[in-house]
Amino acid sequence: MFYIQLIGILGFCIVVLSFYKKETTTILLYQITSNFVYAVHYFLLGGLSGAFCCFIGIFRNITLIKFNNKKIILPIFITIYSLITIIFYEDIYSILPMMANVSYLVGMTYKKKKILLKGALVSSSCWIMYAIFVSSYVSIVTELILLISNSIELIRIIKNSEKVD
Repeated sequence: MFYIQLIGILGFCIVVLSFYKKETTTILLYQITSNFVYAVHYFLLGGLSGAFCCFIGIFRNITLIKFNNKKIILPIFITIYSLITIIFYEDIYSILPMMANVSYLVGMTYKKKKILLKGALVSSSCWIMYAIFVSSYVSIVTELILLISNSIELIRIIKNSEKVD
């Protein structure tokens, strides 16, 4: 079990490194790598829906790099995530990775940072619940950090927009 958590730590480190990158393509490349590591992590923990949703996240990010029209990508990946969830459904917790990925993708579809952050908050919340269910302690910490940092950023944006109004 310990070595599985170490794999999750590697995924966490890659996610942290992505925050220091400026170009969207570079960030998505780091997240592709992180998704692969987390897919292995969840698979070894027995979380098949989480593992396969992370694996599909790799293709989602590649698609986001290659194609600018994100609104066409949205229904395609919602369908793929839904199919993965149906195929690997074990219990109600199996739905959480799909909800996390769809909310993240919806946020990525819009150009407004406020919408992106709201999607990220829903995504992190879903991943936290799923990580608790599959005993991914590293993912719990990772998503809590993302939840807090994205919440702070969203609050900052809201406060700044209120000053303008």
